Amino acid sequence: MIPLVAAAVGLTIGGPLLAVVLPLLVIVVKKYRNRPRQVPIRPVLLLVLVELRAGRSVLSALQSASAAFPQHGELSLASRVASVSGLPAAVEVAPGEVGRLVAQLARCQRSGSPAADTVRSMLESDIGAERNRRIERARGLPIRLMIPMALLVLPGMILLLYAPTLLRMWHDMSAPFS
Repeated sequence: MIPLVAAAVGLTIGGPLLAVVLPLLVIVVKKYRNRPRQVPIRPVLLLVLVELRAGRSVLSALQSASAAFPQHGELSLASRVASVSGLPAAVEVAPGEVGRLVAQLARCQRSGSPAADTVRSMLESDIGAERNRRIERARGLPIRLMIPMALLVLPGMILLLYAPTLLRMWHDMSAPFS
């Protein structure tokens, strides 16, 4: 119903072009507004890494990260479960990226390996994955920009190149009659 109203308003205000563009814009905005936002894990990894490098325990690093990032509800739940039942029990509670972090920390605690190095490698892999995502988006950019270039820039270039010639021809052709 809302796209139909947007089309009517667009037709009234801006003509047929706005009547087509405005409903599409409404649909795109509704699509992106209803999409759930993922909370990034990289700041959590950075804070846990700083806490571990400062000499704090894994549990206190998780607790300070959960206090610093309240939007990560699963992180605060995992830190509470880890403080009561230990890290292996917190692995079962935490989903997604936080679960992967808690699982790696539990594995480090069990094996006795340094947890800071594990968190650092997780951070580096997250940065590498983000870099790969951005490179893939950049590779698809010429294809996505082809239509706007053809519709917006090309007519302007044609007008810029041919307008002086056409004006000169128009002036030369109309000169004998005046």
